[in-house]
Amino acid sequence: MGRNRWKSLNFAVFLCAIILILIVGQFLYVGVMNHWEIYLLLFALVASLLAIRESQKNQEFRFLVENAPHAILLLKDGEIIYCNDTGKFLIGASDEKSIIGHSLHEYITYDSGKTTRQTEKGHKFKKITEGKIAHPTLGDIFVELKLMPIMYQGESCQYIVVRDITEVKKSQELIQQTDKLSMIGEMAAGIAHEIRNPLTSLKGFAQLMQDEKAPKMVSGYSGIMVSEIDRINTIVDEMLLLAKPKKLELTKQNITAILNEVVFLLDTQAILHNIRIKTAYDDDVKEVFINCEENKLKQVFINILKNSIEAIGDGGIIDISLYPKGRNVIIRIADNGCGIPKDKLEKIGKAFFTTKEKGTGLGLMICQTIIQDHGGQMTIDSEENIGTTLEISLPTI
Repeated sequence: MGRNRWKSLNFAVFLCAIILILIVGQFLYVGVMNHWEIYLLLFALVASLLAIRESQKNQEFRFLVENAPHAILLLKDGEIIYCNDTGKFLIGASDEKSIIGHSLHEYITYDSGKTTRQTEKGHKFKKITEGKIAHPTLGDIFVELKLMPIMYQGESCQYIVVRDITEVKKSQELIQQTDKLSMIGEMAAGIAHEIRNPLTSLKGFAQLMQDEKAPKMVSGYSGIMVSEIDRINTIVDEMLLLAKPKKLELTKQNITAILNEVVFLLDTQAILHNIRIKTAYDDDVKEVFINCEENKLKQVFINILKNSIEAIGDGGIIDISLYPKGRNVIIRIADNGCGIPKDKLEKIGKAFFTTKEKGTGLGLMICQTIIQDHGGQMTIDSEENIGTTLEISLPTI
């Protein structure tokens, strides 16, 4: 930027010098200047004015870049060749000399190969990622980096805009914490309600066993008590999955292969209930890969297919389709079962809400958590006595 400005100024000075020489020559050698020299003089004067104006524009543009609210940097071969004033302050550099020629990784910790947020179609920035700055006085600063390849002075460079998102991060964490506390409150109420029912049964049967006639009926009472205790254990086990989620170990997997394995696993159960599982995969996604934890996704698909089999009961069809949508792959599972009433549909996926007689309501909630942890979304649409359609969207590699 500075070099272009000086080029413009030098050109202006050069043209002014030509004008000065022509004027001096006119005074010293009267009659030397003829009509074509007058045209040359006018041309030099106009060109000089344009060059000065262009220099002013460069100065104005440089002022805007230097005082931009976000840090702006240029990288060539991985090294910083330019950084505006905001950038120097943000990364804690004392002056321009201390940063030019250094790697950006010396100041910002980020994964240059990772994209944390997808760019919109047609967006000039090719990659958007997040990083952290260990500022010498302000402490840790979380930043968002937008990267774009450009040509600068005839060479391939990287144009980077760095934005401070520390406050945004804090706000997100606060919202997440509030949501967690709200969910804990709902779950605590649900747990109290769900566990109270079997405990009431256990207490009643324990009192009956104290009766004189109890020995004749002990075996019957004990069977019911064991069943109720198993129900409590089931609730506790599913709660532990939500309370202590493990860090995902993502690997590159073929989504078609995962679905086929789940279908093969549940096909026998479906046949026993006279249910046919049909699959239709788009040719464009048969070789599509995603980053996932295979067993977690299998858990989701197994849970959904079991729900469909139970909803159909006896005799029906489950359609599984797979197709691309933008940068995502869509898994659509539709059944012609009993469906879900509209007044209950919006509650599906919430803790301890279930339409099953012996359900806990945690299955779909766990499925939603797994899909969200994989960067995807899950939606449910259902109509009573017609069927249920569930769609899962997952980002592809």
